[in-house]
Amino acid sequence: MSEPLRIELAAPQTVAGRRASYQSLWLLVRLCHARRSGGDGLVRLAELRQQFPDARSLRMLVSRAYRDFAGWGVRAGWGADPTRDPRFLNPDGRSQGPFWLPADETARVAIEVEGRPASATELADFLGFGRPLPTAGGSPPDGSPPDGSPLGPIDFWATLASAQQDLRQGRLLALLDAGGGALQRGALAGFKAAAELADDGLQQALAALGEASVWRRLDDLGAARQTLAQLRRALKDGGAGESGYLDAMEQILSAWVAWGQREAGQAEAILAGMRSAEPRASVVRHHPRIRFEWYNLSALIARARALGGHGPDVALRRCHAVGALEHFARALEAAFEFGSFDAAQQVAANTGMAIWLFAGEGLCGEPAEAGPEALRWLLLSERLCRCAGGGGQSAWNAIYLMRIARGDCPRQVQPTLAEFRAYRPIQPAELKARAGDWPGLDGAMLLPPSWLALADSLLAAQREGRARYSLLQRCGLWLEHAWYALHDGQRAAAAESLARLEAEAAGLPASDRAFFAEARGMLPEV
Repeated sequence: MSEPLRIELAAPQTVAGRRASYQSLWLLVRLCHARRSGGDGLVRLAELRQQFPDARSLRMLVSRAYRDFAGWGVRAGWGADPTRDPRFLNPDGRSQGPFWLPADETARVAIEVEGRPASATELADFLGFGRPLPTAGGSPPDGSPPDGSPLGPIDFWATLASAQQDLRQGRLLALLDAGGGALQRGALAGFKAAAELADDGLQQALAALGEASVWRRLDDLGAARQTLAQLRRALKDGGAGESGYLDAMEQILSAWVAWGQREAGQAEAILAGMRSAEPRASVVRHHPRIRFEWYNLSALIARARALGGHGPDVALRRCHAVGALEHFARALEAAFEFGSFDAAQQVAANTGMAIWLFAGEGLCGEPAEAGPEALRWLLLSERLCRCAGGGGQSAWNAIYLMRIARGDCPRQVQPTLAEFRAYRPIQPAELKARAGDWPGLDGAMLLPPSWLALADSLLAAQREGRARYSLLQRCGLWLEHAWYALHDGQRAAAAESLARLEAEAAGLPASDRAFFAEARGMLPEV
């Protein structure tokens, strides 16, 4: 056997007596642990993303680590087959993982703490696997009695409950009176207050999960990422415990944040990592809330893949379209399984719009049949929205309906105002007739006297503080309002909406900005 490669975990960390980069050393130790602890011996990219959430580029982190490995005389491999000889692997795609260490390389690595072999506890602490849990009876490992109630302070639970209720009802920020005093704390301040009252790592994780959800709803994805890093640290401090749900939700939220920034590949990698390794895979299978989130986001990604190009591979796009509808179906089942009308209405709305878009692209179904079916899904979504206590009109349902209504109009680049006003969008009453009789919901609840009146009412609700829409929803409403205002001959109102659209769209990812820029090009000059 080759001479042992000695790794010192105690600071300052060294490999073969020389100072070592912490990230590279961590990965090498994790590779050894994965090989020695049984299982498939693989370390996946999702784990690196979780361990180093602040890394600016995982590709650079991996490249640096493998460069350090070569300097230490270690041959590490990558890819799904850990039986390959690393010397013959193609470095293209190495940064996507998974990563592994051959058995003979693992055998010569000696992991030490202050010159002696590292214990299992020391190794777990270094890798960040958490601390030993209390015994089943509730006492700490040393046998001393626990301090205080194991439930934690009641003020924490009361504050957390109020914050969660504010989040469910869309009260994200504090509401102030005329003198600047707080009439209502709001979800963001509530979760921050709960974090201050938390008694342990898992309670900190609950508060951080809520805060990250608020930041995502507020479109501040940078703050959401920072809060998710806090959540990861809190989960480590809390130990393994029964925090499988919290761990899975951290992954789900990380994927949603990536999707919000239109990093579809990163979002897909996180979701794939959840299904490929235990215990997260079991949580996805058995927890309906996690399963809903997993399938709902997977469906949106598949929908984007299906609609993302007009290349010759129509068969592949059709596969993505069918996959998206299958994922939406699974998400809807899960939403009803855990009894959330709010979750179910999201899926119903996305399903309706997907059916209409796929038919228009020739990917799935006939346009003549897809229109009525899409409308019925949107009616179902609106009914579920009312059942969930949403109160007002769903913004996405309204945007989808207005897009469908004008979907058959010509797509002419910068038509004249006269040409544009000659377009014939489908009127609300006609859409209601196309959808047909639908039990349980009066179409008049969803379909307004005119599309312009609908856009006006939604923007007024936003302006007056009766509703809060995401950045993407606001841009969608500005576009629809401008389209129908121009069609009605109200050039000044349309110009104002287009100015607001241009200002707000600057904060969107590039792909979304391109969508709105293209749509703007189909309108007359104002």
